[in-house]
Amino acid sequence: MKKIVTIGGGSGHSQVLKALKNIPDVQITGICPSTDSGGSTGVLQREYDGNGYTGDLTKCIVSLCGDEILAKALSYKYKNGPIHSHSVKNLLLHALEKVEPSEKALETMWKICGLGVHRILPVTKEKVELCAYLGIGNTISGETNIDTIAKNPLWNPSIHSISEIYLKPEVKATKLSIEAVKQADYIVVCPGDLYSSIIPVLLPKGMKESIKKSKTKIILILNIMTKKGETDNYTATDFVEKIEEHLGRKADYILYNNAKIPKNILLRYSLEQKVELGFLKNSNDSRVIEAPLVMISETNQVYSDPKIIKKIIQNILKNDL
Repeated sequence: MKKIVTIGGGSGHSQVLKALKNIPDVQITGICPSTDSGGSTGVLQREYDGNGYTGDLTKCIVSLCGDEILAKALSYKYKNGPIHSHSVKNLLLHALEKVEPSEKALETMWKICGLGVHRILPVTKEKVELCAYLGIGNTISGETNIDTIAKNPLWNPSIHSISEIYLKPEVKATKLSIEAVKQADYIVVCPGDLYSSIIPVLLPKGMKESIKKSKTKIILILNIMTKKGETDNYTATDFVEKIEEHLGRKADYILYNNAKIPKNILLRYSLEQKVELGFLKNSNDSRVIEAPLVMISETNQVYSDPKIIKKIIQNILKNDL
């Protein structure tokens, strides 16, 4: 059985998990950031001593759930009243962590969702804040502030671009996360927000060091679109270089979208100042696998297609035998 570790936040990460769960003879360990400070997770943190991994972690757990009705129920988000914006899955994990130790609470969530041999872990259980250095020289604190920086009317990408992020205070990755990396046959870096979802998983002490020392093969799935405030004007090469800097080594495979996105969808994204991720500088790189990764949702959102990802990763596993 091949052991696969996935790294990422919620949405992009969950798409990859949906792909991997249908591949036979694999054991998945998803590792999520612990720095979320907005939405339901943020409220649970501020008001009820919750954790910064709740939303992303439960979204990934539910993506592996084999019971479609249960998955929908757990993902149900209340639209009004005192629990407005909270999902059942977030409230359930939060409650479980109040009545039993954190590790046991996670195991109970895995069991409820029927994960079997698969696991979803927070990269750290310590309280931590995500901070960013901006090109202008100052810093901002809090994942939500980083995630929404472009909503500031004074924001200008030429001077307020993110140059680097860091954790305050410095924290250690959990032993389970480190062991998963050490034992992995493959690490999949999932699509997602570069500075507020992906890199935060690689910052806790022990993660980069373990990945750098390991001989596991790394599969990097590139984003399809840029994100205003984080990756404005980024090319695919910029994305790869930044990820590899934090991994401490090169990726073995790079998945890159080559499908055309409908003009009406691109127009919709352009209104939010989001565009397609720019080209790779070296298109002849033997590590690059081009594929039609685009999937358009019912709400006209661009996602990575789990069916295509599944097919590509199955081929990688087969060819590496």
